[in-house]
Amino acid sequence: MIIVVVGLPGSGKSTAAQLLKEEGFKVIELGDIWRELLREYKIPRDDPKATREFTLWIRKREGKDVYARRAVGLIGASKKKIVIMGVRSTYEMDYLKKKLRRMKVIAIISPFNTRFNRLKIRAKPEDPRNIEDFRWLETREKRGFMSDPREERHGVMVLIKHADYLVSNTSTVGSLENDLKEVINKIESGK
Repeated sequence: MIIVVVGLPGSGKSTAAQLLKEEGFKVIELGDIWRELLREYKIPRDDPKATREFTLWIRKREGKDVYARRAVGLIGASKKKIVIMGVRSTYEMDYLKKKLRRMKVIAIISPFNTRFNRLKIRAKPEDPRNIEDFRWLETREKRGFMSDPREERHGVMVLIKHADYLVSNTSTVGSLENDLKEVINKIESGK
C-alpha cells in the first residue's frame, strides 16, 4: 500500500507521518530530500532567498518533479507499506501516479490560524517567523512553488481538491489518529 499525504504548511502532515510510521509505514519525506540537497550544496536552510533560488535552480536542472523522482528511487522494490509526505505540485503528483499506479492520496486540512500557531511552535529554520511571512508562504503554496499566477493550477490546493480522502485536523492528535486509521481501513477494504 502506498499513500501520499498532502496539505498546506502546519496542517499536520508530520504528525500524520509519525502516526502512520507507528502503524508500520515507511515514511519518505520530500522535505527530507530537499534538506539533504541543501546540505549537499551548502545552502543555509534559514535563508529564504537562498533556498528559493536553490529550489528554482534544482527544478530547472533536474525537472519540476525532481523530489518525486528521488522519492520513487528510495522506494525501490520495497514491499512495505509506504507513505510519501510533502508533495507540493501537480508535477510531482503526476510523476508519482505514473510510477505508483495503486497509490491513494490523503489531504490533511486545518484552518489558517491553527496552522500558523503550529508552525510557530514547531519553529523549523525554514518556518515563517511572523504572520506576514506565513501569508507569503500560504500564497506560494496555493499557487505553486514558482509564485507565478500561471502556476496556480499546479499548487497544493489542486492536490487537496483532487485527493481521494480528506481528513480534518482541528482537534487532538488522538482524533487525527482515529481519522487516519478509519481512512487506512477504507483503503485496505477497497472503499
